Amino acid sequence: MTKRYLILFVIAILFAGCATNTIPATDLYAINITCDSDQSSVKKNNHTKVLKIATPKSSATIKNRHILYQENEFSLNPYAHSRWSDTPNKMLGSLFLSCINKNTIFRTALPSHSKGRGDYLLESTLLDFHHHINTNGSSDGIVRVEFYLIESKSGTVVATNEFLSKVSSESLNTKGGVKALNTASKNISQRLMQWLLSLDNTITH
Repeated sequence: MTKRYLILFVIAILFAGCATNTIPATDLYAINITCDSDQSSVKKNNHTKVLKIATPKSSATIKNRHILYQENEFSLNPYAHSRWSDTPNKMLGSLFLSCINKNTIFRTALPSHSKGRGDYLLESTLLDFHHHINTNGSSDGIVRVEFYLIESKSGTVVATNEFLSKVSSESLNTKGGVKALNTASKNISQRLMQWLLSLDNTITH
């Protein structure tokens, strides 16, 4: 009987020890979705076309709130105790929407869930979105997106393009990676704006 009580006492102590261990708080990070207007590429008033923007598609690995880092060619791993405030897909979709409404030839841009009708649809695939750790001890935030501009009525693909941005990280930790990915995302949005502006003669007014 004494032995049984002793075992129960030890188990109780172990459970009590587990209960007092606190789980580290999860840090939340975001992609800055604000976009400054570029006066050199401000939209023209004579354009009447409306663009709808679909949320970027991606692999299941990217389409979650994990902040990913890559140390070799084939593996992606999540940082512990750190998360995106939303999926990269949704954050980038919001960033593109903000920039297009301020800087492109379209009269306005709408999110894909809007009931408003769009003359064109911008679809995209998020191919890379991670913090890459290099063998020499440096690291980069890498964002790669492929875009497809589609004429809504006919379903015709008007143009496609792919953009890659690699930004050096100030540190090998989560904060360094997040900052680099923010800058890389901004770079992608700027290249997207320049590309859409170059299609001025392709898109009917």
